[in-house]
Amino acid sequence: MKRINKFHIINIKMEGFKKFKEPYSIEFDRFTCISGGNGQGKSTIADAISYAFCGTPFWGEKSCDRLLNSESREMCVEVQFVDENGEIHTLSRRRSGSNTTIVFDTMNLRQTDVVELFAERDIFLSLFNPIYFIEKIAEDGREFLQKLVPVVEQKDVLAQMSESTRTLLEGESLLDPEYFAKKRREALKEIEETAVYLEGQRDVLQRQYDETVAKLDDIVTKGNDIVSRKQALEEKQFEGIDVEALKAKQAAIAEALSDDKRKRLLERQAEAVHRQYVSKFTEEIAKINAEIAALSAQCQKIIARAKGVKIGDTCPTCHTVVTEENCRTIAAGLKAEYDDIRAKGQSAVSARDELVALDKKSAEKFEEFRQADLARIEADLAALGSADVSEIAMLEDRIKYGNLTPEEYAQLEELIKQAEAYANEVKVLYEANDIPEKIKAINKQLEECATKKAELSRLIAAVGEYSAKKAEITLQSLQMNRASIKLFDVVKTTGEVKNTFRFTYDGKDYRWLSTSEKIKAGLEVSALLERLTGLVYPKYIDNAECITTKLDPVNGQVILAYARNVALTVTYPLRQRAQAQEKVAA
Repeated sequence: MKRINKFHIINIKMEGFKKFKEPYSIEFDRFTCISGGNGQGKSTIADAISYAFCGTPFWGEKSCDRLLNSESREMCVEVQFVDENGEIHTLSRRRSGSNTTIVFDTMNLRQTDVVELFAERDIFLSLFNPIYFIEKIAEDGREFLQKLVPVVEQKDVLAQMSESTRTLLEGESLLDPEYFAKKRREALKEIEETAVYLEGQRDVLQRQYDETVAKLDDIVTKGNDIVSRKQALEEKQFEGIDVEALKAKQAAIAEALSDDKRKRLLERQAEAVHRQYVSKFTEEIAKINAEIAALSAQCQKIIARAKGVKIGDTCPTCHTVVTEENCRTIAAGLKAEYDDIRAKGQSAVSARDELVALDKKSAEKFEEFRQADLARIEADLAALGSADVSEIAMLEDRIKYGNLTPEEYAQLEELIKQAEAYANEVKVLYEANDIPEKIKAINKQLEECATKKAELSRLIAAVGEYSAKKAEITLQSLQMNRASIKLFDVVKTTGEVKNTFRFTYDGKDYRWLSTSEKIKAGLEVSALLERLTGLVYPKYIDNAECITTKLDPVNGQVILAYARNVALTVTYPLRQRAQAQEKVAA
């Protein structure tokens, strides 16, 4: 079915609908006035038209139960209207119980068919009821309008921007400018964090270099003193001593003493000195210790379980509910279990202590035998004569100490260690010579970061300008006379576009408008929606008596409802004016 973009109502019939139990019909002109006091049927007419086209009351409530006349079992509304081609159509909606029937020019329709033929509920009611949009769907107004506003192409936005901005954004996909800017801000933040890290590294290196230069003289002076003292002792150590001759003499004496018996004795002596006791009880003791530890852990668990037993709980052992009667029995059971495990543990401890005692006796006997062997070997060596052996020891000391006393030799060893530490420290100082190059490399990286940061900042700013311009172009399609709708806010500091929704009339928030101003603002919104959708549908203006100034011209059919203390009255000002003019002309 082809969509009906424009129509005006010529007649409506109601039956079983609100106050109209019996069939009731009203004719409409392009400009129709309905007057009546409260309860006379003005709102019933508005509800009837809304029900016929949308299946809801005038204000879009989901339930239609209140529309059914209290004395009727079914209700029906039939609307006759003329479309933009001058063709007359009839749309009726009948509800009987939970069943609803929709008929359009003898064809049965579903509500989805009605939507395709006219418009979805919120659009139809926003056109028919001028203040419906502001009163009922303002909270969702942003999403509602964004579905209607024309899509703004990227090329059209760029065409209205500076050449430098166009060049910067050329080739970029800006279907979602906010997401595009978000990813660039994330990249910018990453670069800034990298720059902060590099600056920190550079500062550390610069501080190391400055500290190295500052203590260089002190280290050199201290190192020279260490080397000087070390060299003095080294020169004294073997001054006038032929070390090689001493080593040769020592070797000759050792060779003279190398008969088989002495060699065997020395080998036995070395073996006895290094002989180690090996316990045969170690593995068994380890097993018993593991058993003791396991039994101890079981005892601790039983203690914890016993502390946790309370009347009303379930016994962790027998899974019986604890009561005052069986509490002692359960506690006794836990104690018996604990005593049994504890007895096993004590038995294991006794067994372990016995093994430990045996192991100690074995070790003592081993040491007794070893010492006896050493004494016998030393006696046998003494029997061979010790003069040459003593001379070997003396030569060993001479080769080791030279002219130095043991104290001087110890001092020399310490100076050698200090000289090595000094050499390492000097090595670190030499490595510090590379620091300026490292700082130079970091400075280069920082320059690259600054370049990337500037490029991203320019790109983010350009996208911000793009978003603002796109929002500006989008809002141009929402321009009205005195009413204003704002869907976006641009953050000046970042260029970021934030979603918002504000409705004003003559600069005033809608909440503070008078009824007359609300109606006029609603009519401007209705005209805006006509422009966005291309639909021109009738408008039902309730509380028309509150309008204090002249209305701007309204496109399409207008129905004005006045609250006046009279019976329901329908008048047709344009028709009456034409009749009066004909009368005057005659």
